[in-house]
Amino acid sequence: MIDPVSSASTALAYTVNRTRSDSVDKSGASAQADVVSISDEAIRKYAAGQIETEGAGESGQDTNQTGDSPWKLSGGLTHSERTLKNGHTEIIDIDGGTLTVHEYNGSRLVKSVDGTMLDGRAVLDTSYYDENGKVSQTIHAEMARLESKSGWSGAVMNRSVSWYDNGRVERTLSDEMYMRTRNTGSPTISLSGNDFSRMTGDLDGDATTLVRKLTSEDHSLNYHADIQEFYDNKQLSKSFAIDQSGDFSQVTNRHGVEVEGMGPLSTDEISHDTQLSVVSEEYDRDGNLLREASVTDKQKDGKGSKDGKQYQTVDVSWYEDGKLVKHGNGSFSLDEFDGHSLAKRPGVLDLLGLKPEEYSSPEAQDSAELLGSKLAESSSAPEFFLEGAGRAAAKGQYGSASHMAQYGRLGQPFSADWTTELYEDGELVMRKQDSHQARNVLNRGVDDRLPFRTGGGLTDGDRPAILERTAHTTEIIEDGKTVASESQEAREFLQPDEHGPDTLMTLVDYDQMQNNDEDGINVFYKGGISIGDPDSGAALRSLGEELDLVMDGLYELYRDVRGRGSLGEKASSFRFAGLD
Repeated sequence: MIDPVSSASTALAYTVNRTRSDSVDKSGASAQADVVSISDEAIRKYAAGQIETEGAGESGQDTNQTGDSPWKLSGGLTHSERTLKNGHTEIIDIDGGTLTVHEYNGSRLVKSVDGTMLDGRAVLDTSYYDENGKVSQTIHAEMARLESKSGWSGAVMNRSVSWYDNGRVERTLSDEMYMRTRNTGSPTISLSGNDFSRMTGDLDGDATTLVRKLTSEDHSLNYHADIQEFYDNKQLSKSFAIDQSGDFSQVTNRHGVEVEGMGPLSTDEISHDTQLSVVSEEYDRDGNLLREASVTDKQKDGKGSKDGKQYQTVDVSWYEDGKLVKHGNGSFSLDEFDGHSLAKRPGVLDLLGLKPEEYSSPEAQDSAELLGSKLAESSSAPEFFLEGAGRAAAKGQYGSASHMAQYGRLGQPFSADWTTELYEDGELVMRKQDSHQARNVLNRGVDDRLPFRTGGGLTDGDRPAILERTAHTTEIIEDGKTVASESQEAREFLQPDEHGPDTLMTLVDYDQMQNNDEDGINVFYKGGISIGDPDSGAALRSLGEELDLVMDGLYELYRDVRGRGSLGEKASSFRFAGLD
């Protein structure tokens, strides 16, 4: 797993309309951001990302050359008019470092884009217009290359978006994507004589060039977004704060044929270390807080490995008339196990909106090239950086706890806990705690002592690899003191048998306290945890329901922000290769 912090410790702190800002590292210390100016000479690679238009029906094209302008049209034009696939007319004009795009539905302007190079930054301002000619959405986007350090290139993009309903702001979004990339060269690969003969025909027998087509890259991405929605009386309705980060290692075949089992122009994720945080708040029309919830999801895993780890937390509170009435919190951890992989998490291509063939260019791309390659889309589609998490949430990829509660634990190591608290007049009156763990069985019965025992001693199918444990406690509280409680603890264990199969047993401890009197009993059950504890999945179920509720809200947010439709319909018809 890569550790970009040492070479890219600058955290997210670049703000819209500023050429430089102070940044805060993970310890909270302030550090100067590494934004650098881009000289005229440095824009030379813009030509590689020529602005290309879609659809048919070109007309009125000016063949004047754009000179050193960072904005390019096919053939070096300064003016182009085209009919897009949606039937709209798009007109593009270039004047030095200035780009203007106007899109019309008949004679009605539906979209305009103004692009400039300002203080070494690419700046794009996009506006959408409703049927009455009023502005319905504005997007201000800026992108800058960051100073390279210790082999790491860097780039940052920030955006400010507003939605309008008849002149009233109904939603705002401000976000920032910060990226670091390190291209670490070519791993050693071996080729059989047949493979080499088959491939070198396309490479003029240059084995060095062939090897270089299989490259490795490390990426570190940090994304932050603040979204607010408003009632028609201008009161805040909902707010979301989203933080998504990840360290990714990739191996890429940049050749047009298969290399070492990798298809042409393909990339594979070797490992990832990701984190997602979602904080949501809901308010009534008078501005009173109704519910606040937060979810964190961390996952660390590698391709083909069996040591992946996943950890999630949930915290949620409900309010009435400004007073807390209910609070719940818990955590869930899951280990990868033989035959049971962890659920997928959005990869670097998902977060950047790239197809494998776009990522697998002939030469490895740096941060600015990768982040800038979709600038046309990301600068005009507010949902662009939310798409990876939004679609993962829609597919239920974060819902392992609720899935296990509903369909069973499948012999996978995990740990879950959930606490619910009820309040009256601001005072805690009841607390319920549930927990559930499943752990590997290191020494199953008498196997180590009698490896060749008769009957069941020769088979593994009758003995579980996982043993489970649950606990439930309910407390009644008055004036801050527990006045009554009930608790139950259950644990599975194996009863060894030297002459046959081990027996799975469950021991349950019941305890009760009331008026300072305590009573308890122990009961043995033959069978698994569900025999001794019919509500064994309580912790998984409670945590899973609340986590799913937050992630459903994230998907709905992505869907609402997406608004007009797909990225392809919202994006302009030009492409942008990135800063250099």
